[in-house]
Amino acid sequence: MKKLIMLLILLLLLGCSSSSPRDSKISKYFTFKEAIHSNTAKKYRIKNIPNNSEYKNIIYAAKRMDEVRKALRTKIYVTSWYRNKKVNKKVGGTHNSYHREGLAVDFKINGKAKYIKKKLDRAKISYDQLIYYPNENRVHISFKKSKRKERKQYFLKR
Repeated sequence: MKKLIMLLILLLLLGCSSSSPRDSKISKYFTFKEAIHSNTAKKYRIKNIPNNSEYKNIIYAAKRMDEVRKALRTKIYVTSWYRNKKVNKKVGGTHNSYHREGLAVDFKINGKAKYIKKKLDRAKISYDQLIYYPNENRVHISFKKSKRKERKQYFLKR
């Protein structure tokens, strides 16, 4: 009986924690909140919550983004990461966007993003696609679950 009471107290204390799972770190540099944040979702009151499979992909991408962050040696400002079907449609994303799976991240850094490819290549960081948008000083990076299948495609979009 004593053990049961202690267990119930422990569960109650854990359940009343002030930190939300949304604020939890999913890797060294990134939080779950960053991964699911969407101005579009907020504007249209869409819940941008991943399922279990998508959540696992987000965790995987976060670990990969830690490598990117380390290679760049600067803070990364995530502008888009996970998008559920409704959010993806609202932003005009393609039906097969890696954002839908949690495996693509759009981001900005302090300074010029045009040097990111060179820094990632120098650090031997693998990716599936890297797209640089110079007018926005923004970068899109996507990953596959297997590094061996990544195409290392680079695009410049004006």
